[in-house]
Amino acid sequence: MAAMEQTQFGLRPKLMLILLVPLALVFLPTTAVLTVGMIPTLVAFVVDGSKRRYLTITVGGLNLVGSLYFLHQLWTLGQGLGDIRIVLGNSYGWLASLSGAACGWLLFLAMPFIIGHIAAAEARIRLYTLRREQEKLVQDWGQQVTGANSDEAPAEA
Repeated sequence: MAAMEQTQFGLRPKLMLILLVPLALVFLPTTAVLTVGMIPTLVAFVVDGSKRRYLTITVGGLNLVGSLYFLHQLWTLGQGLGDIRIVLGNSYGWLASLSGAACGWLLFLAMPFIIGHIAAAEARIRLYTLRREQEKLVQDWGQQVTGANSDEAPAEA
């Protein structure tokens, strides 16, 4: 069973390569423009050292969205080999592509800060809820449920 899974896993990259290479050759201008437009994603891939490649995914997705400007212009011109130079010479295309990649970097860098604030807000809400429940218990059962002596006031946190 393990040998079969290892064989299937080994075939997947080869199968993908067999399917994608002819497709890339048929759409050569699109492949060339997209490859050049996605260079910031390659940089993110090289820089990203994490196991799950969160930086690569974030930058790659938004870089792809930015590179769609290139593809739209190429497909409008007719997708000829001579059109590659025209499309890649457009400064607005580079602005779109690099802006998408920059947004991916900003999103990746800002996410820990955002998640920290969300976690802190959730903790404050939980603390508020627990204090309300504690006050309700004291009202229902008396000061003895706090665990403090009846002569002492409960400690405030």
